[in-house]
Amino acid sequence: MANRFSDWPTVGGPLPERMSKAEGVVRHISEIIMNKQVEPGDRLGTKEELRQRFEVSVGTFNEVVRLLETRGLVEARPGPRGGIFVSSPSAHIRLSHLILGLGDDALSVANSLEVREALEVTIAEHAAREAGEEQIGRLREIVALMADLRDDPAGYLARNWELHEAIARISPNRLLCTLYVSLLDTARESVREIAPDPGFAAGFEANLQLHRDLVDAIASGDARLARRAAEAHTPPRSSAPAPRG
Repeated sequence: MANRFSDWPTVGGPLPERMSKAEGVVRHISEIIMNKQVEPGDRLGTKEELRQRFEVSVGTFNEVVRLLETRGLVEARPGPRGGIFVSSPSAHIRLSHLILGLGDDALSVANSLEVREALEVTIAEHAAREAGEEQIGRLREIVALMADLRDDPAGYLARNWELHEAIARISPNRLLCTLYVSLLDTARESVREIAPDPGFAAGFEANLQLHRDLVDAIASGDARLARRAAEAHTPPRSSAPAPRG
């Protein structure tokens, strides 16, 4: 496909005062990719074309490319027909506002997370009926630790999954628990890198609140409240939206 960068609209509002030039360019390009204004495989331009477009130094734009590659959004190709291209999504999946680099395991991990998602309501109902004070205390402790990880996406995801595993282990249905934890382990073992998308910081409190609400519902002992909290945490799929985490 032809070079698209000259057609890009201005997106987002003014940059935060502490955001560097590189972070500002990364946010701009990331939003365009995430908003599907370009497609996997599209050539965005050469490094020099893009550098001039954003009016930054060579060193700054090299940092931009490094950050975008780390987040799995672009790939740099050498040669006369090379340049910066939108990455194929096959090696990455999105989990809420996180981008997980998974090598060649993206499809199997996505499938595992989809099955895990389907079990969330039952797991939450079991936990509401069975959780004791010590178990509730542990869930609250994990959520409190999650609240301190706004600037650590990888740590936040690790605690997130720790919380869901702890909820699953409350269930008296050992087969269900084993299956759920196995699905989480499949994802844990396959993740090679974790990077936030532009909406991670803005959506942090909302995602954290979903988990607080889930723990509060389980602590209430009311399976109906737990069901509603789990459903809010895992909304119905319209096509293929990313799991909430």
